[in-house]
Amino acid sequence: MLRYPGQCPDGTLRLTRRSVLGAGAGLMLTRRSFAQAGQPAAAGYTTFDRRPVQLRPFVGRNIALLLDPARVTDRVVVDRILSAVDRAWDWYRGYFGRAPTASSTHAGKTTIAEVSGTCGAACGLLGYTGIEISSETMNRLLIEANQDRYNQAVFYELGRNFWFFADQLQAMPKGAFTTGFAHVHRFYAMEAAGLVGAPWDDTLDFDGFRYAILVELLDRYLADGALTWQNTIGVDKLPSGSPAWMSGAHLGAAFFHRIRRDHGHLGYRRFWQLMAMAPKAATPKDAAARFVQVARAATGEDYRGLLRDMSLPLT
Repeated sequence: MLRYPGQCPDGTLRLTRRSVLGAGAGLMLTRRSFAQAGQPAAAGYTTFDRRPVQLRPFVGRNIALLLDPARVTDRVVVDRILSAVDRAWDWYRGYFGRAPTASSTHAGKTTIAEVSGTCGAACGLLGYTGIEISSETMNRLLIEANQDRYNQAVFYELGRNFWFFADQLQAMPKGAFTTGFAHVHRFYAMEAAGLVGAPWDDTLDFDGFRYAILVELLDRYLADGALTWQNTIGVDKLPSGSPAWMSGAHLGAAFFHRIRRDHGHLGYRRFWQLMAMAPKAATPKDAAARFVQVARAATGEDYRGLLRDMSLPLT
């Protein structure tokens, strides 16, 4: 589940300068749009909470974008989104060597459905096809794509669809590794697809958002010698001074990124190839052990110093 800064508990967004400007841009989009009659006919869709709805399907190579039938859209913008997400899906499939198990599909494609009242800004099924995006988030995706830049939410949720490592890592509490996987790989997938990321909010652009998670947060952790995996990702706590919108999963993402930074794509891909074959972890300490064991096997480096726990077994 993904939430934005400023999003209320009921899922609505507080009105900000950006949302006002976004609404204006949306009106401009509508003026340039073609007539409703030129769009695909609505089709049935069953939401994650089992509600039957009608949505308008736009089908790409790997994904089907299902939009509210009341929404008038520019087909050029929709096709731009389909192409972008298809390329990101290609990257995930190639990097992790398999596709998610089919669950929510349309015409055999992974569904990305606009659903009011879904869980937060967006939701993706873990290890299975299917993503739901709130209307507010879909607004952002369409408005930003009109400028050929992309809201990151759908690329994050693809990381949840491509999560195949529950046995080895999901024992870490509060989704530190599970959600951390989605956090870090949204950046890699967008990079591989050649996409420009849209700003996170009014004060943080996309590059700053990425840097804050993958570099600054890890630097803050490393600067405090009292911090370990047990008192950070193990209990969903962050170093002092971390932004309020971050969680332990963002530090989990930074731990993964450290391996790629140190050993490049080859070492990092080998890490995930070996992780898929690693034994099941029953406890948080087992999950931390899998991290260092697989990292050692993939790269030859001992990452117990990163987690700050020399009691973790390497074999």
